[in-house]
Amino acid sequence: MHVTTQARKVFICLLLAFWLAGCVQNKTTPGYARAGDHIVIGLGGTNRNAGGEPLLTAADLTLTLTDANSVSHTLEPRFIFKSYLDYGAQVNTFSFDGTNLQVGLAGMVPFDGGWFVVAPLTYPGQYSSPLPLAVGPATVSVTSPKLINTANNIEGDQTAVPIEIIPGTSAQDVEYVRQFVGYVETPTNFIIRPNSLAGVTELGGAYFVINYNDESFFENGLEPMLVPVAHSPYVQLSYNVKPNGEGGGKIYATLLNPAGFTALGAGSPNSSLLADLAVKLIYFSDGTPAQAKTRFSIDPFNSYYVGLDGATLPGVSPTLTHAEDL
Repeated sequence: MHVTTQARKVFICLLLAFWLAGCVQNKTTPGYARAGDHIVIGLGGTNRNAGGEPLLTAADLTLTLTDANSVSHTLEPRFIFKSYLDYGAQVNTFSFDGTNLQVGLAGMVPFDGGWFVVAPLTYPGQYSSPLPLAVGPATVSVTSPKLINTANNIEGDQTAVPIEIIPGTSAQDVEYVRQFVGYVETPTNFIIRPNSLAGVTELGGAYFVINYNDESFFENGLEPMLVPVAHSPYVQLSYNVKPNGEGGGKIYATLLNPAGFTALGAGSPNSSLLADLAVKLIYFSDGTPAQAKTRFSIDPFNSYYVGLDGATLPGVSPTLTHAEDL
């Protein structure tokens, strides 16, 4: 029995080392590359390592490759995107049953996604100009004020992600690069989130009323839609787009979790994080962000956040921010 238990622990550690590589990558993908190639680096969990940040941009990241000759090269964060686990993935179940804690991965939460960055080993913006990289072992450093480096014996260290540079150079592989474009955050969206949660440790949800004043702004008559920022199935979002017959209208939305939204580590397995108290308003238009900002607004008198008892929380109100300004 003792042998079986020990074997199970070893097996769990090996599984976690494999499955949790998406939290903070232990190596780039691929782990071997030529100058001119594009590589992918996992930046960590959207909750555990990014605090639920709804958007990371190139301006938030600094990437530096140090080659085998200790020469530093600036890399461009060309594409940044999120990726989520299947709901039945082991990382989710291990977060529920405490297996993560057995190997020192405190702070892992179910249904967490990961941020990833695609970086070319070329001069920034010059995808046909490979960097003069020395052949041999190198490291990539990723720093950002929006990321927490949780480096430990399972997760990688964001300040020194290893990569092996092999001889030769590569031309840009357009087919490889093209696959990432569709995963990048659409620029035609707003985020709705609390103006401040200072001193707030637990909420039940929110009710929003969003005004729009020009339906001709939408392409092909497509109505705007609301989606939760969180991937957790315990987050409940319902909304209704109601035209007023005069070219405008309102969007009525309810965001709830019956188990509440709480600080990390303070809730139940079914609760969500305070960072999950946000939704994306996605619209379909070729209009500029400046135009979009004049088309949408929050109704401040009929939008509010509530506690678990359903009572309105004073001092907490929703803000509508365009992706351009995040």
